[in-house]
Amino acid sequence: MARNGKIARLPREIRDELNRRLQTGEQGGPLLAWLNSLPEVSAVLAREFGGIAISKQNLCEWRAGGFAEWSARQETLDQAR
Repeated sequence: MARNGKIARLPREIRDELNRRLQTGEQGGPLLAWLNSLPEVSAVLAREFGGIAISKQNLCEWRAGGFAEWSARQETLDQAR
């Protein structure tokens, strides 16, 4: 499924780092502070979302969707190895 939310439109490297941090149990507040402080994130938000920051709701939706897909893919890759 193609995702089109704020986090889905971020560069892959940032999404992968976010997913790794979610996987290790990092809490939402620090994750949001980190994401919203990155220049690359600010550029995407300014260009595509009127500069509105990534919210707790955006992160919750990513955790249930994009992160869940990433986790399943990682598990499949681990089993294949």
